Amino acid sequence: MSGPETWRILIVEDETDTAQVVSTILEHHVVEVHHAADGTECLEKLSALQPTLVIMDLAMPQLNGWDTLIEIRANPDTAHIPVVALTAYHSMQVARDAAAAGFDGFFMKPVSAGSFVTDLGDLLARLGQ
Repeated sequence: MSGPETWRILIVEDETDTAQVVSTILEHHVVEVHHAADGTECLEKLSALQPTLVIMDLAMPQLNGWDTLIEIRANPDTAHIPVVALTAYHSMQVARDAAAAGFDGFFMKPVSAGSFVTDLGDLLARLGQ
């Protein structure tokens, strides 16, 4: 398995503060980080970027995380990319709904600076990435 310094991650988040916090945590571990402000921008960047992982907020204007995931999975060029949900909704039902929808993982805001990268590495290892 490759380490975080080889990852390319696309953060899809409309809240600038959250995107900056997640980016800072990842960049501290020398992860290559890219950002999209919403689902539409994510889809525009995804094929060319081919990230190791997408971290996506569920509640966004225009195209939310749920609908963006449907588009990602429907495209043969992007269907294989792992996508994890990031949400402020602290509910086991939302976590179950995210798994049922096809998200590969689920993180609640705020993410833990101490364990976030390790948790992502564990998830990627489980997925064989």
